[in-house]
Amino acid sequence: MKNFLHLFIFSATIWSCTNKTVDYSNSVDTSASKVNTIAQQDTSKIKINANFPFGCVDLTKYKYPKHWEGDLENYGQLKKPNGKEFDDIEQCFATINLAKTIESPRYQSLEILKVGDSYKSANNIDTLLLKSTDSCRYRLPNISMYECYYSYERYGNLLLLDPKTKKGKLLNIYADDLGGESQTILRYFFIDKNEIKIYEGYCYDDGCNLDEKFKININQNGEVSINSISNDTK
Repeated sequence: MKNFLHLFIFSATIWSCTNKTVDYSNSVDTSASKVNTIAQQDTSKIKINANFPFGCVDLTKYKYPKHWEGDLENYGQLKKPNGKEFDDIEQCFATINLAKTIESPRYQSLEILKVGDSYKSANNIDTLLLKSTDSCRYRLPNISMYECYYSYERYGNLLLLDPKTKKGKLLNIYADDLGGESQTILRYFFIDKNEIKIYEGYCYDDGCNLDEKFKININQNGEVSINSISNDTK
């Protein structure tokens, strides 16, 4: 089953282009030797190169949960024409993630805010998320009190950086293989102003499923709330 998904993602990339708050997180500090360098960086010079809404607008067009049927006669593909809808979403994110890297902001400390339970089976994910912050692709408009950056290196992540303290919060918002060895979980996003929506899906022989899973809001004080979306609230 997982082979079906890997073949699907590969072909799409070639084309290229209720509420319960989660309260667990990890915090990582930058070594003391780098503190002066961090303090000297003027992040205001990193220019905004994308605006809101940011992500794939096609995600907002469907009623969830959504299913696209697999084409059993053509292994690794979805039945057309409806299957093209799913192909277009993956192509959209492939285009976003292929953008050239820009200057990456430096932080004094970083808190990884874990969205959902998918992390429990993903291998070395904290290390990979931290590494990705060196591959910043977009500076977005500020969200509340935070400077906002999107980075991508295997995983797509949103960095919320307090420009005064240089303390950051990191959210994983894109993944094409988040589930570890037992299953594969897709993660997509759509950001509009101060609201971030996270969609998760998976593919098997009978096709691909996608659902709205989380709504993330940031208030004026910089508090981040991660809320699950239940089927009865849609």
